[in-house]
Amino acid sequence: MNSKHRLLFAAILLVATGGRAVSMETALFAAPQSAWQPVARASMRPVRLREVRGRGLLADVWVNSAGPFLFAVDTGAGATLVSPRVSSAARLDVRSNRSRSIAGLSGRTTTAHDANIQTLAIGDRTNYVPGSRSVVVTAGLPNDIDGVLDPTEAFSPLGYIIDIPRLELATFDSRAMPLRLEDQPREGAVVRWLREGSSRRPFVQLDNGDRALIDTGSSLGLGIRSNSEPDRGRVSYSRDIGGGQVSTQRVRPMTVAIGTLRLRNIPTDVISGGEAGAPTLLGLSALRPFRLVFDPVNRLIEIAPTSRR
Repeated sequence: MNSKHRLLFAAILLVATGGRAVSMETALFAAPQSAWQPVARASMRPVRLREVRGRGLLADVWVNSAGPFLFAVDTGAGATLVSPRVSSAARLDVRSNRSRSIAGLSGRTTTAHDANIQTLAIGDRTNYVPGSRSVVVTAGLPNDIDGVLDPTEAFSPLGYIIDIPRLELATFDSRAMPLRLEDQPREGAVVRWLREGSSRRPFVQLDNGDRALIDTGSSLGLGIRSNSEPDRGRVSYSRDIGGGQVSTQRVRPMTVAIGTLRLRNIPTDVISGGEAGAPTLLGLSALRPFRLVFDPVNRLIEIAPTSRR
């Protein structure tokens, strides 16, 4: 009997079907100092990322020594996803008797299958990832993306750093060098890593009471769901991983706070056509000035400007 599992894939790293691409520069400015530095015991070498408009943060990945494949680094995915092409080239052990339904922002679902891998390397073929050996095979990815890497799942139990200005991804031992709420960085914040249900996706509390998903797979700024049709004007349309369609429209910038960090004039996007339970998003256009540090052991997240050296 097939088992059905729901995986919410919130990122909009998808094909634009009309309008402009959903990627814009943030209007945020902040001072550079953060007190926290990664520990040297990381078991994976730092990886250089590249950003592609409409696709987000990308890296070369090898699966079972096959590759390189092009993966998006997406904290909002909830699992590491691979295309059938990767599955075939890497000769994955696909559990054909175990299927799940995965969905995007629109709520439309598509069938996928769990699979096991032996090795996963990122940046170069010998830079092995220490974490999960489970992936999800789906045909719902855009044609120019081979997979989606969820660093929470892939690097567990290590913590990880996504330095967006420097386009760098690194891991660290959060047991040896934990984040602490009392160690608040200059012009930044350490806040609690909130979760929803059994998912380990990273949510934070905003000062307006909303929970926002930190979603590096999205080119949006502050993404807010709306039940109404978008106003006339410049609207972008994107297809999600389930094959559904959502529209986004840039509106007046907002100011919100995450702990002691106040984000002023955040690019703000209204999302129409999304599922009723779709979360508020904090995407790349809001997060671009910052280095993000994720401590899964202590369930803390640091958001702070990149240090100038």
